Amino acid sequence: TGGKLLGAKPCDDLYILYLNRGSLRLNNGQYAAALSDLELADQYRGKLDATILQNRARARELTSDYKGADRDYTLSIQMAGSNPKEIAPFWLRGALVKFQLGESIEALDLVRRVEGRFPEAPEVRAALAVLLWKRGDEDGARRKFLEIPDLARRKFLDEEYLRVTIAWPPKCLGVLREIQTAV
Repeated sequence: TGGKLLGAKPCDDLYILYLNRGSLRLNNGQYAAALSDLELADQYRGKLDATILQNRARARELTSDYKGADRDYTLSIQMAGSNPKEIAPFWLRGALVKFQLGESIEALDLVRRVEGRFPEAPEVRAALAVLLWKRGDEDGARRKFLEIPDLARRKFLDEEYLRVTIAWPPKCLGVLREIQTAV
């Protein structure tokens, strides 16, 4: 390898460099490049790594590879086990991807688990409202959406916030717009 040619010790943690660069690219909106780096991080890691999976899932989601994102989110969630303290905000992303893929029951189950850990989070309340609405519980969806404090709820009317900041999948955005019209 290049390290041997230069007389340097090989880098056993090369995956960290690709993970870091992939994460930076992901945050800078360079989704395809981020995905490439995160694929390399996964290869160099040589075993499942929850942080790589979470970041790669997000990169796949943002490049509209929802099936790939679902696989990565699901694996990462499974790695956390059933400990309620291990429930993390990225589980919400996994739920929204499942909803995008038409897996509404699984999505609702995940969001309910996230809600149990983060009951006051506006994005969790909005996601739950979307899932309730789609399930036909329009009154429950309205109530959940109106539980979001006014200032935070206004963000869910801002297209840039929805498409760029939280970048929800298209199906979620469509249902959210239905709720906004009804409240």
